[in-house]
Order: sequence, then C-alpha cells, then structure tokens
Amino acid sequence: MKQGKFAMDEGMLFDASSLIYAIKLRKVEVLYGNYVQYLTIYEIINALWKEVVLTRTIQAEEAIKLCETLNRILDTMKTLSPLPYVKEILYTSIKLKITAYDASYIVLAKKNNLTLITEDEVLRRKAREYVKSLNLGEIV
Repeated sequence: MKQGKFAMDEGMLFDASSLIYAIKLRKVEVLYGNYVQYLTIYEIINALWKEVVLTRTIQAEEAIKLCETLNRILDTMKTLSPLPYVKEILYTSIKLKITAYDASYIVLAKKNNLTLITEDEVLRRKAREYVKSLNLGEIV
C-alpha cells in the first residue's frame, strides 16, 4: 500500500461507497483498524437489498455471503456514533446543502480528527472545507 497524501498512522473514516469499493477491489487491509459510523452498516445492507430485490443483479445467497464478509471486516474496525453531534450535523447539512447522512461523515471526521475516505466526488469536495478528504485510489 502506498502512503499517498497522509501519514500511515492517521485514522480514516470510510463511508459506504469507499468501504464497498475496498471490498470489491480486495483491498480490505486498508480498512483494518480504521473507522466507520454505524449508519454506514445500514447503507451497505440497503445497497445489497436493492441489488437483490430491485435490480436483481445478485442472488440473496450472494448478498448474505457479502454480509458475512462485511461482519468480519467490521470486527476489525472502530464504529462511531453520530448521536452526540446531531445539531452540528443538521447545521452542516443546511450550510453545505447536502444530506444529513453526508454531513454526518464530515462532522464525525472533524470531531475525531480523521481523514474522510469517499468515492462521492461532491461529498469529497464539500468535505475539504472542514477535513482532509480522499478517495480510495489516493490511499491504496
């Protein structure tokens, strides 16, 4: 793994897009010891549900296997809660005109001195006003 634009001991907060992408690229080692927020888990489960039920791009059995993989990976990560910061999340979402979900990543990264890792270009650009924000390609 290359160092990219950050020191290797700096913590990283992964959003759902980057966590899923790391799994698909089989670069899960970058996730170990880093952070997610608990809403990320629901986002990933919901994405799998959509692929099984709405788009029918994967079978239920495959989604279940992916959840098992996700569980093993999440066991190596630290999970943050957005609950202490609900007012700041709302304020940030209004100020930046983004969803509360996206704002929660920015606020949690800021409060915990973490680099936000996201594949969402709009979120990455807006987050840079507050925190260091990179995509997976910049860290692996």
